[in-house]
Amino acid sequence: MARLPGGLAVWRGRRLLGGPAEPSPPVLPAVDAGNHAALHSLVLDALKFADVPLPHSIHLGGTATVRTTGGVLVIGLPLAWGLSADQLRILLTHELALPASRHPDLVRELLNERLRSPATEKAAVRRARLLAATETLLAEAERVRDAAAVTAAGGGLSAVEDAALALLKAAAIEGAFAAFAAAPLASGTLSAFATGSLPTAGPIRAEDLHAGWRLRLERWGAPAWDVAALHGELAARHPGLAEELRAPAAGPLVALAPDAVALDELGPAAGRALAAEALSAAEGPWVRLADLPVEAYLPDVERRARQYVEAVHEVLGRTPDGRDELAGTLLRRPVDVERARRGLPAGGEDDAATPPWMGAALLAVVVEYALLRQGWRREHPLLPRRLVGPDGSDVLDLNELVRSDPAGLRAHLG
Repeated sequence: MARLPGGLAVWRGRRLLGGPAEPSPPVLPAVDAGNHAALHSLVLDALKFADVPLPHSIHLGGTATVRTTGGVLVIGLPLAWGLSADQLRILLTHELALPASRHPDLVRELLNERLRSPATEKAAVRRARLLAATETLLAEAERVRDAAAVTAAGGGLSAVEDAALALLKAAAIEGAFAAFAAAPLASGTLSAFATGSLPTAGPIRAEDLHAGWRLRLERWGAPAWDVAALHGELAARHPGLAEELRAPAAGPLVALAPDAVALDELGPAAGRALAAEALSAAEGPWVRLADLPVEAYLPDVERRARQYVEAVHEVLGRTPDGRDELAGTLLRRPVDVERARRGLPAGGEDDAATPPWMGAALLAVVVEYALLRQGWRREHPLLPRRLVGPDGSDVLDLNELVRSDPAGLRAHLG
């Protein structure tokens, strides 16, 4: 009886897959010798390390994943930006490699099926059976993939660390970008979009989603996202790299890599295709994040500002005596204010451990709301607290005041 790596019978593997394979992806930017040539060359290197044949076609994708389905390799643009060329080669090698088998397409489809979310209750039952039956196949595949990744990193002890870091960064980028794309300002789910300046029926789609992601990383850094659980999850999935995956990484995991692979310029059509794949909304008008009006982000700023003002009331036990006392309480007692905002009891924090910028950061939220109400706007909707004046001539960076002149924030409360 023919069997797959891990011992699963071939006939049962085919039966577990059930229906036809996932359809081909939508039209995405092609990667070949004439388009994104440096990335194409990197893929060719990874194919050699993975010891697998050339896919039918290679494309850039909108999500932060690498996947091969039906002979089509799709490489997420956020990964190409966030990983160094060496790290991307390691990741591609890992995702392309398979354990030796006379049925490689079946092996890959079974592994892909483990990643798909069931659409119906019947599909969920079938997927549960598939997950249980392919545990040994997955373990064997991960063992082979981890070894291939280490080889692609150059071999030796340092290569194990390099391979682990590449996998860790890729997983962090995937999670952070997914959270960014699902956020209201990117996905168009914010109720404030029905303002008269934007369509009132249905969701919208941001055609400059990836440009916004890149700008956010360049100017502000990655959105807040908890990566602590990743260390344990990845260590369990990759036993051969577990020690290295549990080790804390030096520097941010989600950032633009200065030594990333070079890509050709992407035009508006490519941007829309990539955004369409990353966003959950299948239909709806296209808009540009850069063109969103103040009304698109004002409700969230107002909500946060009101929370801090109400927390100051709670800390003082009364309404503050004017803006000076409001600002002074935020600057001097930020831990108390933050605990009150979260509904926690007073005390229990070491004031000596309070970051020196914390109070100014809280005050900057309130100041931004006050200025937005006075006709200011963000320089870009994705860049909080960097504001442009009503006439467009003044630029005020509240973040710089947080760092250099916290007391100077008071003057902008009005």
